[in-house]
Amino acid sequence: PGPHVLASTIGAGNQSKSPKPNMSGEGGGQESMELSLRLDQDGRTAYEPSDEMVGIASSSASSPTQSSVDYSSKTILTKLANISTESSNLLDDLLFDAEIADCALLPRTFWMPAEGMTPRCRLEQMALEVFHRHVPKAGYTYDKSMSGAEWWVQIRPSPSAGRYSMLAGNTSSSGGMDDGMSKSGISFHWDKDEDLRLAMGGDLYIHPHLSTVTYLTDLGAPTIAMNYRVDPTTGACIEPSSDGKNSAGYISWPRRGKHLCFDGRLLHAAPGDLMKNGEFDRQCKFDATGIDDKKKHILQRRHRRVTFLVNLWLNFKPINVTLFPEGMIDKLSSQKDEQILFDERNGADSEGENNADRRCNCTSKSITVPSKGLDSNIFSWPMGGCDSDERINIAVPLSAIQEEKDESGNVCIEWANDSGIAIVRGGDGGDKKNGGTVEREQQQPEVKKQKTG
Repeated sequence: PGPHVLASTIGAGNQSKSPKPNMSGEGGGQESMELSLRLDQDGRTAYEPSDEMVGIASSSASSPTQSSVDYSSKTILTKLANISTESSNLLDDLLFDAEIADCALLPRTFWMPAEGMTPRCRLEQMALEVFHRHVPKAGYTYDKSMSGAEWWVQIRPSPSAGRYSMLAGNTSSSGGMDDGMSKSGISFHWDKDEDLRLAMGGDLYIHPHLSTVTYLTDLGAPTIAMNYRVDPTTGACIEPSSDGKNSAGYISWPRRGKHLCFDGRLLHAAPGDLMKNGEFDRQCKFDATGIDDKKKHILQRRHRRVTFLVNLWLNFKPINVTLFPEGMIDKLSSQKDEQILFDERNGADSEGENNADRRCNCTSKSITVPSKGLDSNIFSWPMGGCDSDERINIAVPLSAIQEEKDESGNVCIEWANDSGIAIVRGGDGGDKKNGGTVEREQQQPEVKKQKTG
């Protein structure tokens, strides 16, 4: 393909042309693709329907109150949490499907449109269920033709044919992910249309409206979502203090069938350092004495950290994300007649539904850092991908977080007066622990304002 040209409509009618990156091949003709984007004041892709469409939406709304998407961080238990591996093959089938979808020879992520297509497999069915769980069916107007679910899987430890195993040694093709943190967890990053970002010179960050994680096993590192964002048109970091807020994070420990949802603009990761030393290795071990190869492979899949990821895109489709290849679809489990994850197809969460933790039977605690008598460690983690040499330094109340692990609970953390977090360039020091650096002394690292990856 030739150069991509982006015509973006930013905010209320401000028209701008982005630079034209040189993506043409040697001696080849130049082709261009023009994308029209409208971002709202919060940097999310927006939709301005015609007057006719507004009238249709108004007449079909079930109530005079306009529905909206809930962007708060929350968890809920899906139907998978109640399934026994002894009485049902569903979970083992999904773990096998995840292993296929994670193959490094396939595209990284896949698309499932919001409407107009029947799911061809269970993973597509789950992706569509997640979309309709969080996007209101009635009273909410969006461009259905340009909306849908981007889905993929993450597996740690990575299978031999898995994406991480095959690409970890090639930092140029893996986005610099060959770091210790990625071997047992997931590095800090922002979800975005990565191909569009690269096509536009690295500064354009178009995020999904929502990011979700569905845990298919009980193992591994917790997910943490931080209220750090980037400017969508420059890539500059937006710290919470610029909005008059303290730094905050939402931590979710894995539990089979647990579903986490958070604002798609947030910085997030799954740091293995938050686990006790050696715990993940112990979780991955199982007794293979006297069992055949088939059963051994089943147990091996059960003893990995396996997550099903779905990003919800509204009014915009990532430019190079396509359907799961037709030639491989017969390798995946066919769709089920009944819902796999949720009881209601169109039961979208309502705005402000903050009792999700209680409904999913997961414990939840709130912590403020610094707090008198609260023991914190400073971790320094790399920012994954985007050729970034930056790190994020965080004062972590490690013991308090680990206490929630056995209950597969959630932890809400607030760092008072931004006293415990800094994004620094190449910051390092202390003793290495997997991908992070840990220090017992609470030192405030030097903050450098940098364009972030």
